[in-house]
Amino acid sequence: MRELLNKRLASRPYVSVVAVRNDLAEAGGKLLPATLNSYLVEFTRAGLIHDAGRGWYSSLAVPFTLNREPLSSLVQQLNRAFPLLDFSCWSTEQIASSGHHLLAKFVSFVHTDRDSMQSVFEFLRDKGFDAHLNPRGAAAAHFVVRQRTVVVRPKVTTQPAEDHFVTIEGLLVDLFVERRDLRLIDSGEYFQILGNVIRAGRVLVGRLVEYAGKRKTAAVDLLESINREFFKNSPLIDSQHPAVPHESIKASRK
Repeated sequence: MRELLNKRLASRPYVSVVAVRNDLAEAGGKLLPATLNSYLVEFTRAGLIHDAGRGWYSSLAVPFTLNREPLSSLVQQLNRAFPLLDFSCWSTEQIASSGHHLLAKFVSFVHTDRDSMQSVFEFLRDKGFDAHLNPRGAAAAHFVVRQRTVVVRPKVTTQPAEDHFVTIEGLLVDLFVERRDLRLIDSGEYFQILGNVIRAGRVLVGRLVEYAGKRKTAAVDLLESINREFFKNSPLIDSQHPAVPHESIKASRK
């Protein structure tokens, strides 16, 4: 079991319990779920692998650190103006260095409840931001990133965030959605960013997949694209063991 796990992690920094179980089956071996879990707990305690979210492990010991500086001023202003507001923020500037092309301009997103969106939008507009209130349809088609551009969107209850900052897992999912809706970047650039991020530090892949699965229609495209465009064509996981379980994709269609 130890040799099998070491072999898999030697060529890719992430591994799922499903992939390990499949490897064992192909090698003619079989472990009871409780026995497999005990091995994984033992390896985690020994520092051979590290938790990467529900059902996922990684050889990367250091978690990915998402730069909060580009959003610190925005979060402070919102906290002062709306001390009781439930909101979360992320910005393309936070992952700008992870792409193939350096972005010249950045857009920030503020997610809050629908009843507060108008007030937040007006506050940002009055503070000199290039604010946009939940652009859809024609407004989204004509969207252009300028200086100090901020988009106000409704908050998804399952969006992972800490202290008003969306986590890297939430950012990667939301960026996939927004890169299409607002034409921020193309598909190739997105997967370049995704690949660089999850190699630079440990990302909770289980959390990413779980949140993506809550995005309904968008989740189907994201999960299938991750399998088709990224994980199957990267050293993270081989084509026989898709990174995103088909069960997650099926659940997103419901």
